[in-house]
Amino acid sequence: MNDTPALLLALHNHQPVGNFRSVFETAFEDCYRPFLREIRKHPAVRFAAHYSGPLLEYMREREPECWDILSELASRGQVELLGGGFYEPILTTIPEADRIGQLRMMSDFLERHFGARPRGIWLTERVWEPSLAGTLARAGIEYTLLDEEHFHYAGIRNLHEYYLTEDEGLPLKLFPIDKTLRYLIPFQALDKVRTYWEGIRAGGGLAILGDDGEKFGLWPGTKTWVYEEGWLARFLDFLARENIRTATFAEALDGRPAAGRVYLPPASYEEMMEWVLEPGAAAAFKSLKASVPDEARRFLRGGFFREFFLKYPESHHLHQRMLMISGEVSRSDKAEARTELYKGECNDPLWHGVFGGLYLPHLREASYEHLLKAEALADPETDWRETDFDLDGRPEWIRRDRTFGLIAKPSAGGALVEIDHYPLSRNLSDVLSRRPESYHSAPESHGAADGKSIHDLVKKLPAEAEKLCRYDRGPRYSALDRFLGPDAMPGEAADTASADRGDFAGRIYEAAVLGPVLRLSAKGLVRTDEGEVPVRIEKDISLGPGGIILLEAKILNLSDAPARFVYASEWNLYQFPEETDLVEGAARLCAGRLRLEFKPVPVMRRFPLETISQSEKGYDIIHQGYCFCPSWTLVLSGREEFRARILLKDYRGA
Repeated sequence: MNDTPALLLALHNHQPVGNFRSVFETAFEDCYRPFLREIRKHPAVRFAAHYSGPLLEYMREREPECWDILSELASRGQVELLGGGFYEPILTTIPEADRIGQLRMMSDFLERHFGARPRGIWLTERVWEPSLAGTLARAGIEYTLLDEEHFHYAGIRNLHEYYLTEDEGLPLKLFPIDKTLRYLIPFQALDKVRTYWEGIRAGGGLAILGDDGEKFGLWPGTKTWVYEEGWLARFLDFLARENIRTATFAEALDGRPAAGRVYLPPASYEEMMEWVLEPGAAAAFKSLKASVPDEARRFLRGGFFREFFLKYPESHHLHQRMLMISGEVSRSDKAEARTELYKGECNDPLWHGVFGGLYLPHLREASYEHLLKAEALADPETDWRETDFDLDGRPEWIRRDRTFGLIAKPSAGGALVEIDHYPLSRNLSDVLSRRPESYHSAPESHGAADGKSIHDLVKKLPAEAEKLCRYDRGPRYSALDRFLGPDAMPGEAADTASADRGDFAGRIYEAAVLGPVLRLSAKGLVRTDEGEVPVRIEKDISLGPGGIILLEAKILNLSDAPARFVYASEWNLYQFPEETDLVEGAARLCAGRLRLEFKPVPVMRRFPLETISQSEKGYDIIHQGYCFCPSWTLVLSGREEFRARILLKDYRGA
């Protein structure tokens, strides 16, 4: 046994499924490759490293130097490779079978290519729930790392040892990540690191650091600080000069017993549990946390990761699609479909903070792409079927054929909440709404020195923020029924909701299946210059042969008096400027592959949808899609009706 003090260093490296190739290239150039080159020169420094599945696959195919260095470090025992869910899911948010499958996929990969199965894992975003102990044990995992906050909540004071927990009698060891070390390395001078280490060494404990590898070159300012100004080289020399023993986590397990048994509550790292809060709650929490003595702060836990599914309807929708398709794949038992499912379970599009990819459309697109490929391979049902897809206590209706998939939500104003195109593996409804965020009222930055922690950077909102901080009233669905004044038309913000004179938005429509047709209908009132007019809407939705979605809308004036108003059908679609345009009262989509057509020909308008969000580099203005708004000026006599046909056609590239 070797129970002397030691530094345990674990670096977690990850790029999401679907991230741009240029991001991968920059990450290797500025961060992963120089780190491996430098630590290779110091064979006495032992450490642990986790590379997520997307990075490992990319490294094996496109970064042979890094692959060879990592193989060398593993073969000589300098690095202990950590496992995890292969495509970096939040394990607590996917079914147990998928958890085990993703964990074993990574363990098999590491054993096949690097000669050893991992004993420990990096837990994605350190999102912990107590049942994970059983999951990990059943997958052959002995330990994981969690933030010190997890242990504070359980009343643990000694953070320089590891502990044991269990679920259903299945044991798992837990290492607490030292938050002070997270903020010292690599952001502070080595004399501060030395002072802190001496305190740990005097107590005979373990200095435990687990953090993002991207802080060694990819975070703002760190490439200059860590490599060009030599912080990493000095740090590795410092470890040898100060005779600081480094060890792998497996060596620590084998060299000393656990300090005791613990039961940790659900948690993640401190910042994550603040990001999940709504702006008002986040401000109240920060104020409360600042007002209580340190010994009482263990009782303040912020939010819970699953609350992202409450904060962001789009995140909840994506998560429920993961679960639905997981069930379909499990029934089909097709290996290719399961791999696509696992790729679609990547965590990044589910949440948002300084990191997280919910606001990044290419990451959401990638998740849907793989999920839809899995769904197509699983060959799901095709008839209209009723289900409470989003678990709000009200039914949705789902219909799929080989070309299109639809999810209709009668309780959301008779909207189409998802339109899928299987040949392109694309969710055309993948549009993010504008909503308030805590940082929309952030103070201005006065600059930050190189090497400063990303959590300490203060950013300045851009000049366009005021326009982009006009928030939507809810998710941006399609086939929404709007009634506008004769001269009203929403502007650049595409804010049809505020201009709407009808009360159909959010109304619960009746639903009935008539053979291949889903009929959604509702009665409501429309405000006109002459007064309120009772109106009935019927929308018949079907999938036609040859790749067609057909929506036939009927607008009936229920009064005996004439009425004049503008009827608009709002469609919010995930499209980029280079792949869509307006032609003859229709919209070309997906570079001409699809076309949204209207009969009779409407007045056709298109408005860009943009959001403002924070990232590690500052603020990003992001194109999320377009609002397509065909409208018809109607003059209906008493009991008269208007009919419109809306078709989404697949032209198969023609």
